[in-house]
Amino acid sequence: MLKKTTSLTLALSGLVMLVTSIVLYFGPAGHVGHFCPWSFWHLSRHHWGALHLNSGILFCLAMIVHVWLNFRLLAAYVKKQKKRSPAIVVSLILTLYVCIGGYFELPPMGQFLGIARSFRIDSIQKYGSPPYGAAARFPALHIARYMGWDPQQSQAQLSQNSIMLDTPDQTLSDLAQKNHTSIGRLLDIMCTHLNKGNLK
Repeated sequence: MLKKTTSLTLALSGLVMLVTSIVLYFGPAGHVGHFCPWSFWHLSRHHWGALHLNSGILFCLAMIVHVWLNFRLLAAYVKKQKKRSPAIVVSLILTLYVCIGGYFELPPMGQFLGIARSFRIDSIQKYGSPPYGAAARFPALHIARYMGWDPQQSQAQLSQNSIMLDTPDQTLSDLAQKNHTSIGRLLDIMCTHLNKGNLK
């Protein structure tokens, strides 16, 4: 019973990790994903990240139990492989290459990182970059003060672009959602250091 449960848990948590890894790979950059309206299957980047982390923890726990339950078998296999096959050496070299190659961006890890980087840049160009990760949950005028902008002038620039605050405490995310725009565009409009006129 315990062995079957452990094996199934490894398989299912591994599947969840695979799916969440793919979604996070193609999704927006982390700091952007937490403040933009992006979602996939009705889940935000924060939720996908939480799924990935929790399934990873479950996978690691199940793996520890799996090794404990099959320790003698694994030890016998390793001992046998030492005498008859270079499988252990090959698997060790492969693992080290992937880990170290990721740091030095060796192929093909370098190419994978480059593709991921291009998706991150695209998301920043599309949604903008937040002043800090949780900026979307704060009032727009609070963000203006945080950025060193004149809140009244920022509000006036929003009005000039047909974006009206419902209340002084309206959050950036709510303002963006109600006006069918991105938070990055709102920040561009609110920036009093730049004289951009109407941003369409």
